[in-house]
Amino acid sequence: MKRTRTINLERMRKVIGSRFVIRPLALGIAAALAGCAQKEEVKVVTSVDDCVNNTELDQQQCEVAYKSAVAEAARTGPKYRSEELCESEFDNCRASSGGFWMPLMTGFMVGSMLNNRDRHSYYNPVYHYSRAYSRYNDRLMTADGQVVGRYGKTSYTVDRSATKPKPTVTKTVSRGGFGSVASAKSSWGGGRSGGWGG
Repeated sequence: MKRTRTINLERMRKVIGSRFVIRPLALGIAAALAGCAQKEEVKVVTSVDDCVNNTELDQQQCEVAYKSAVAEAARTGPKYRSEELCESEFDNCRASSGGFWMPLMTGFMVGSMLNNRDRHSYYNPVYHYSRAYSRYNDRLMTADGQVVGRYGKTSYTVDRSATKPKPTVTKTVSRGGFGSVASAKSSWGGGRSGGWGG
């Protein structure tokens, strides 16, 4: 008797078929886990007291976080040549050194589950974008135009890149420029960090 007659072809088809089902499923799970690893849960707070009441940080840590966020806002925040241009995209603006106008930060992000070593990276200021008729109207954004989410919530899930320090800004923004950057970042998937600043 030839050996080929003893092979169960039906059984082989089932084994091979099951392998093709399992492998894509395993790849899908791995991709999902990788996607989750790129996300971070953050709180957006508006003051030291808000930070104390709604995060794991204590009073002293919240004071440091607030001061760090203010310093980051001065270093990385959008700069405009006039108050009119600034207020065409944001609620409230202030004059800054150098003759620029900058939006007031709406609040700052604090990671919800951070260790002490990494917390300094999570004090990024956020801004309420309010340009009429823009698809990003009523959104919170970071200093480089990355969208955090709809304004008014306290907890957000963001790309980890949103929590990283932003580049120092030396250029001014033209009318509608900040929304254009947000649109570009949306098409990039939030992966770049250059922003509109120099």
